[in-house]
Amino acid sequence: MLPDYVQLATSLLSIFYTTAQFPQQVRLQRKEEAQIETLSMATVALIAWRSLIVGSRMLVFILFASFFQYWLFVVVGCHYLLMFALVFYQMRFTNHKIIKRVVYNVVTPLVYIFDFCVNWLAGPTTYWFVMCYVPMFCENVLMSGLVLWYASSTPSPAWYIAPGCVCVMVMFPLGVLVQLAYYRYWHPKVRQFKRDKQQATQPTQLRYLTWSEFREKVSIANP
Repeated sequence: MLPDYVQLATSLLSIFYTTAQFPQQVRLQRKEEAQIETLSMATVALIAWRSLIVGSRMLVFILFASFFQYWLFVVVGCHYLLMFALVFYQMRFTNHKIIKRVVYNVVTPLVYIFDFCVNWLAGPTTYWFVMCYVPMFCENVLMSGLVLWYASSTPSPAWYIAPGCVCVMVMFPLGVLVQLAYYRYWHPKVRQFKRDKQQATQPTQLRYLTWSEFREKVSIANP
């Protein structure tokens, strides 16, 4: 029994670490000042952020499937279609070959079921995160509520149901807070701004953009 739990824990840690390491690996192709150092607060924040988001999704899927079984596929299918529409819209900003766009459009929504951790487009990402995270959080709340309701109607529900649903409710917004802290204090561009005070008076990646400004910046960044 113990080796099974150890294997499960190491598998989960591997998933969380790999998800957090993706942006770090992408930045290895850029200049040194734009890279994320392995031993840094930025890496810690990335791991915490991704672990909380992905962990909340995995936990709520397990809890929901334990009561509603195949209805989980309905929830996942609806989310996939929603993310498919988002990625299809994103592809309007690119000029990649049609086969690449088709593959990206089909595969990427599968990743977005758990987290927004793959982004083909350059430029700002604020609204992309909002479009992914708002539906995710709403689904988490809905599934947790249904699990609590169903469990309350059973004679002796398992002890872990209520704590598990509470964890789902807390983990996701906590992950978003860690994400905001990452972009406010530890993003590589914040470090660049601090080195060159003439480029920015307030070193932060948290800037409000209207939808029109956001689309314009994305279009410019993806000629």
